[in-house]
Amino acid sequence: MTITCPIRQALARIAPHLESLDPIDRESLRPAVRAIENDVEVIHVPERLVARIRDIAARLPTNRNPQ
Repeated sequence: MTITCPIRQALARIAPHLESLDPIDRESLRPAVRAIENDVEVIHVPERLVARIRDIAARLPTNRNPQ
């Protein structure tokens, strides 16, 4: 995963909601979320987590009026 990767962007959207996720999702995603919060440029994310990240990000409400 690199800086411009859509999965990284999805993780950035998930990060503020991390503590509200199910415990299994929270613990699975925590290392990846922490990596992007610490500006790690490249990390390996297993395919099973990529699918979960996409699913969770798709379920998050979108901000239609960003400021």
